[in-house]
Amino acid sequence: MLDHVIFAASAFAAQILTNLDNLAALVALMMVSGPRRAIAGFLFAQIIVITIAFLLALGVDDVVPHWAGYLGLIPLGLGIVGLLRQFRGEETQQAARVSAGASTLVTMLLFVSMSMDTFAVLAPLLADSTPSYRFAGVAGAVAAALTLGALALLGARAPIMTGGLAQRLEALVPYVMICAGIYILSNSWTDAI
Repeated sequence: MLDHVIFAASAFAAQILTNLDNLAALVALMMVSGPRRAIAGFLFAQIIVITIAFLLALGVDDVVPHWAGYLGLIPLGLGIVGLLRQFRGEETQQAARVSAGASTLVTMLLFVSMSMDTFAVLAPLLADSTPSYRFAGVAGAVAAALTLGALALLGARAPIMTGGLAQRLEALVPYVMICAGIYILSNSWTDAI
């Protein structure tokens, strides 16, 4: 029993450590599009990544599509649109209203594209374990995703994130998205193409 708890804790730690970048993006998205959509998109993305890693561990073939590396186009495109809005001189409030219309689906796709490192760690961890340990690992990963969502909520409501600093950080979101998209495209299955 204790070994299952330790294995769950290792999956928890792996999930947390590979999602620190997602946590920063989540807090930024919460400031722009609101906490409900951002948290829902993040949690749906984590469920997808954990489920695909689990299915891969069970031996299901072709779980990860060969075009998955092109998911980097999503944050790249969102970043370019945000950057164009900034250069056009649209006010932050107007951009926030437009961004608030972004669906949970778009947010989920963004976080799925940013979670390839989580998948790369979690899939071998689950694949190299026995079935009872796999369930413990999935439980640890799910607990970590929920913890990250709660931390993002707390972080977005912190006094430092509701003042002028938040508005300055909001201006950096397009650049972060562009960098994330380039990173995903350059460090994924698209490398072989």
